[in-house]
Amino acid sequence: MTSESAGILSSPDRSSSPSLTEDNVLDYCTTNQMFTDFAGVMSQQIRSPGKRSLTIEESLITTNDPKRVCNSNFREQLDLELVLSPAIATPSPSVLSCSFNTIDSLSPSPCTPLSADVLNWLSIFLAMSNDERSRATEALIHTCSTNTLQLNHIKNQIEPYFQRDFIRDLPRELALHVLKYLPANDVSRASRTCRSWYTTCSDVLLWKGICHRRKIPLKPLPTIFDNTIDNQWKRSYACHKHLEYVWQHGQPLPEPLVLRGHEDFVITCLQFDGKRIVSGSDDNTLKIWSIAGGKCEQTLIGHNGGVWCSEMTDDLIVSGSTDRTIRVWNINTGVCQHVLYGHTSTVRCLALHGDIVVSGSRDATVRVWNIRTGGRLHMLSGHTAAVRCVCYNGKYVVSGAYDHTIRVWLPDQERCVHTLEGHSNRVYSLVFDGKHIVSGSLDCMIRVWDVEQGTCIHQLTGHLSLTSGMQLRGNILVSGNADSTVKIWDIESGKCLHTLAGRNKHASAVTWVQVVMNYVVSSGDDGTVKLWDLNTGDFIRNLVYLESASSGGVVWRIKCTDSALVCAAGSRNSTEDTKVIMLDFDRTTICS
Repeated sequence: MTSESAGILSSPDRSSSPSLTEDNVLDYCTTNQMFTDFAGVMSQQIRSPGKRSLTIEESLITTNDPKRVCNSNFREQLDLELVLSPAIATPSPSVLSCSFNTIDSLSPSPCTPLSADVLNWLSIFLAMSNDERSRATEALIHTCSTNTLQLNHIKNQIEPYFQRDFIRDLPRELALHVLKYLPANDVSRASRTCRSWYTTCSDVLLWKGICHRRKIPLKPLPTIFDNTIDNQWKRSYACHKHLEYVWQHGQPLPEPLVLRGHEDFVITCLQFDGKRIVSGSDDNTLKIWSIAGGKCEQTLIGHNGGVWCSEMTDDLIVSGSTDRTIRVWNINTGVCQHVLYGHTSTVRCLALHGDIVVSGSRDATVRVWNIRTGGRLHMLSGHTAAVRCVCYNGKYVVSGAYDHTIRVWLPDQERCVHTLEGHSNRVYSLVFDGKHIVSGSLDCMIRVWDVEQGTCIHQLTGHLSLTSGMQLRGNILVSGNADSTVKIWDIESGKCLHTLAGRNKHASAVTWVQVVMNYVVSSGDDGTVKLWDLNTGDFIRNLVYLESASSGGVVWRIKCTDSALVCAAGSRNSTEDTKVIMLDFDRTTICS
């Protein structure tokens, strides 16, 4: 477990946390005496209690001792103020001596009374004006400058007056506003400072904000941290950090769930929602696999040709086939609810948004359908060759075709608003985030377009072959290419940040890429699935390595969630059975 996640688990034991009134933590410093006005109100500086002893669990999981953030208990002692005014009569040495002796009687270890010379010097100092006191103090420090021990003693006497527990002193709303700018591991470390900080740093809204900024969902299921962490959002963050650790370092790798089916045919499309896996094949069928049961729940039979594309909602599956139809299936019963006719050639791609699905075909048209009613809504004509990829965000339909162009459509008006020209060969892949269109082509180029202006913003060069898959997260683009490399780009600047290559790169074409958490997962024709660091581009490890990896084994498709990896594997020469492999990285959920 990482030190960051370890800090999250560390929290003061409510039953054994040091009390501010317990005698065993009040250690008076008899040498740190201070004086005030002529009334002689003196006190001893109380030293903060030492750090509590770690529990056995915390000592095992904590790798970095958190530094003390503040002297929170300093505010528990008397608020000592130096009230000095030149208008006050100078006290006599006997009065000062009496004051010191009074305070000495309160100390567990009385000190030697001040000498008459020191008391006389103090009386002179009290009679000075503010300017004279400042000059006298400077002269005293300068006199001690040659003695390191004396300077250090002065420093130790002054420092406590500038230590303020701002988290405790500020209104709770302001304290939380300050803490929200800290990374989660620093908030967790700060919570171990004292009981007051622990209460503030465990605020539900504070951790909810941390999770929302990291796009970490609330984890409602019973987890291994339920008895350790009360805050449900902090618990969700701890589960997320544990997942990151298992993806990168978990040993051994999770036991794979192997689902065999489709005989020796190729799995052409793959869907995964965390509960079910849907695989489509050129054997004309789709299969629905249960994660919990580890078996095939339904085999969807009805297409008269190979299934080339699919999409999935909570209750429906949409599939496109070489038989020129689109079918809508009930995911629970396996019943075909609608058959959508209209295309005159293979349905090659689908894009789903809500109840609307957009299909692209080798007949060079794009069609829009309602999957609930089974009705055709629009037909978009304009391409002069097969449509290979489509995207839809609810407003724009974007299509890429073998005619080397990308078209942007307003489907409700059945109007093409932009024709994006620039590629010199077939367009094979598209990603669209509502603002940017990114296209990959057989011309080895990746182009970034502005959807509103219809202009090319950047041309990303570096790949040497066909870009087979891409994923866009914010301004970070990950592309997998048939040249066996994966590249990470910044589409705002047009620069290549990392090339995932080297001695651990894929031995042949990259078939698919996906970003999960802070990692890049890539599959290849070499029969492997590899894990890379998204931020540094470093290779981490192989997640899947087929037995026939060096003799024809292929991983065709992958789908990931934060907690699991699903991949479709097989071979082109019958050296590997066609199968779906799943790795579950979630070790925090308690199964009922």
